[in-house]
Amino acid sequence: MSMRRVAIVAGARTPFVKAGKAFGQLGPLALANHAVRGLFDRHEVEPRAIDALAFGVVVPEKGKPNLAREIVLEMGLPAHIEAQTISSYCISGLRTITAIADGIAAGRYECGVAGGVEWLSGADPATFKEPTTGLTMGQHMEITCKEWKLPRDRQDEIALASHRRAVRSRDVLAEEIVPLEGVEHDTGPRPDTSLEALAKLEPVFDSEGTITAGNASPVTDGASAVLLMSEERARTDGREPLAFIRAMEYGAIDPAEGLLMAPAVVVPRLLKRTGLRLAEFDLIEIHEAFAAQVLANVLAWERGWKAEPLRSIDWERVNVHGGSVAIGHPWAATGGRIATTLAYGMRRRDGRLGLISICAAGAMAGAFVLERS
Repeated sequence: MSMRRVAIVAGARTPFVKAGKAFGQLGPLALANHAVRGLFDRHEVEPRAIDALAFGVVVPEKGKPNLAREIVLEMGLPAHIEAQTISSYCISGLRTITAIADGIAAGRYECGVAGGVEWLSGADPATFKEPTTGLTMGQHMEITCKEWKLPRDRQDEIALASHRRAVRSRDVLAEEIVPLEGVEHDTGPRPDTSLEALAKLEPVFDSEGTITAGNASPVTDGASAVLLMSEERARTDGREPLAFIRAMEYGAIDPAEGLLMAPAVVVPRLLKRTGLRLAEFDLIEIHEAFAAQVLANVLAWERGWKAEPLRSIDWERVNVHGGSVAIGHPWAATGGRIATTLAYGMRRRDGRLGLISICAAGAMAGAFVLERS
């Protein structure tokens, strides 16, 4: 991002709800429209100021291959808004931010919306399997658990922290959430969970494994949207940026090395390029596809699996408002949720630097550095 600085100005999302429940009859377009409309209404965004919209979706709505353009047309937004739909598994939301941010940095746009939606209520069961291997992400993660010798109790500890922090942050997260269908908050966080309760759950993907419904992210419906502007436009419009995008990185590895282990490569590469250390980040957001995935990638960073070792991570700075294990994971919507939560969190804490790490099926990953100055 060495051209014009790109600001994250605001974000909004639906509540994240377990698939097949409150949003089971809505569909992707309805969820996406609600997130975008909520962003515009809550933050007094003038639709005519928007140059472009990029939206991610992994499971598309039948007959609507360019969902992003359907958002523009169905909402009655100005027809000049160009729109593109992006599908890149769990990093789809980050990819949409990149598409808009690159356009702003290069001077093609001044203002745009990036977001993502997933309506997993309507997903075919085959959608949850890796096409090249036929295994689910959970089955792949169990292989990684064995290779990295990840203890069940540590996974449950990470899951418990996710729930406790999300429950504690309910009022804070309400700043991002636009109620829908009578639902005002994420339905996943559980105030009554405990290590004892988590320990009683049976493994889901391997009878002798360690991954349970309690330490894995649930199948979820939801949508998110993020407002991005050039620094100049934000100042002109009298908007204080939440944070600026300092750097972005993407990468991939062979799925045989660990389907969800690409952050082990991407994050060290990003830190090396920016000259930053883990200890410099005030807040860190790591997508919790599984508690085991978070643990495995952090261990890889600290040990130096495919790069120079990074110093030990401060877990008190990681997912301070809960993560995907508790909140849920509507695939393409997760990137927008995490970017929004991190940006608002940095403002509340007057933090200088924030880090995002998201793994994805296909053995891919994306990572961002956000900064305030």
